[in-house]
Amino acid sequence: MLRESGRRLGYDRGDALFMEGDHPRHVVLIEHGQVKIERATSDGSAVTIAVRGPGELVGELACIDGRGRSATVVALGPVVAVLVPLTRFRELLNTNAPLVYAVLIRTVLRIRESDRWRVEYGALATGRRVARALADRTLGRAEGPCVIRTTQQELADAIGISRESVVRALRVLHESDLVQTRRGSIVVSDPLALREWADG
Repeated sequence: MLRESGRRLGYDRGDALFMEGDHPRHVVLIEHGQVKIERATSDGSAVTIAVRGPGELVGELACIDGRGRSATVVALGPVVAVLVPLTRFRELLNTNAPLVYAVLIRTVLRIRESDRWRVEYGALATGRRVARALADRTLGRAEGPCVIRTTQQELADAIGISRESVVRALRVLHESDLVQTRRGSIVVSDPLALREWADG
C-alpha cells in the first residue's frame, strides 16, 4: 500500500534523507540498506540513537503531528527508499484501519525498545554494552557475516562511552573471533554468538 503511494529514490552513503528540524513533507519506507537516526546535542555534535533497515518506516511521527523532524536520518550505505507524500500518508491513515494499527504497533515497539535500552545498557559492563549495541544492529540476523556501517566514534556516542573504551571492547571481541574492524564499518562474524556473548 505505501509502496504504491510514493516514489522510489536511491541514496549513497552519507546522504541525508531528511534533517532534524525540517518541516515534514513525506514519510520514508526503507526498502534496501540501512539508515542511522541522529540527534544534535547541546554542543552541536550528532549522536546516533538508532539504526533502521528494510521494511521500516521513518519520519512518520512528524507527518502525524506536523511538527519539525525530531532527528536526522542518514544513509549508512546504498539505500533505496519509498517517499510517500505527507498528504497521501494522512489520507491512508484516515481510510485504512490496518495501516493505523501497524503504525501504532511499530511506535509502541520503538518505545519499548528505548525503555529496554536505557535499563539494560546502563547495567551492562562496557564490553557487553558494545557487544549488545552491535548485536542489536544486525537487525535480527542469525548468521553472518553482517556489515554494520558505523565508525567507532559513532558507536561510542550512541552508547555513551569513550571511543577508547569501544576500541578496547572491539579488541576483545576480535580476539574472540566475533567481529572484525574495517574503515567506517564493523563486521559481525556471527551475530548469534555475539548476542550470546553480550548476554553473558
